[in-house]
Amino acid sequence: MRLTGGPDAQRYIAVANGMKVPRPFNVRLLLPALCGTSAGRWWAVWAVSWPIAAAGFCGWRIASGDDWRLAVAAAVLLLALPGVLGPSAVIPVGVDLPATAVTLVACTVWANGWHAAALLVLLLAASIKETSPVFAALWLWSPIPLIVLIVPLVAHIVNRPGPDPLGPRFDEIAAHPFRTACAAHRNRWRDGWLMVAPWGLGVACLYRPSWQLAVVLAVAYLQLLVATDTVRLLHHAAGPLVAVAAVRNLPVEWLPILLAAHVVWWRTPERI
Repeated sequence: MRLTGGPDAQRYIAVANGMKVPRPFNVRLLLPALCGTSAGRWWAVWAVSWPIAAAGFCGWRIASGDDWRLAVAAAVLLLALPGVLGPSAVIPVGVDLPATAVTLVACTVWANGWHAAALLVLLLAASIKETSPVFAALWLWSPIPLIVLIVPLVAHIVNRPGPDPLGPRFDEIAAHPFRTACAAHRNRWRDGWLMVAPWGLGVACLYRPSWQLAVVLAVAYLQLLVATDTVRLLHHAAGPLVAVAAVRNLPVEWLPILLAAHVVWWRTPERI
């Protein structure tokens, strides 16, 4: 089976082959080390990430005191978001879904009171994607997970960034993230099909949002100032809390119908 994928996937394959890559790909070392250039291993990681994410999310919410039915409904809402699936270019060679899955498991462990063990699990998540401790801190509303940012810091020191294996044009993007991000989103900041519609049923979270949710959404959207992707970043950053808040604002008896409408695509969604 031959590995294919977009620019990000090619960089992970380059890491697996021992090549230098630009930041932040130089600190995302765990999956390239485990999967190498084996398509079967990348597909296996992608496949198991779905049930792990579902179990991690439900375990976290139930341990936090949510009714199990609301936890399951919120898990369906989260995993049906098009950005969680992501574009075909990151399937199966990608880090977002596995990182989110492991981070949610860390949240479950944390919610059960085993904070030290949760930080150990979060070490794995941070080795997959460096932003995992930041998202965990936001979802758990605690600064303690930020301690785990030491992992990408050490990885950056040990594995210094290098030129992009895809060529000078991509080096230019890495060198000027703000400029390239603004260019990528030019004339789309108020595009509802990109900025709002992909949330689907998740927009219900905007009814009387908490301060925590407001901060998480702000951080999620601020990513767009330094990244060319959109929906994928938003949904992996804020999706868990959006799902929790949304189902709480919806009538329980209507949830099966509303979720049925949420999980299908009425219009080809933005996934990048």
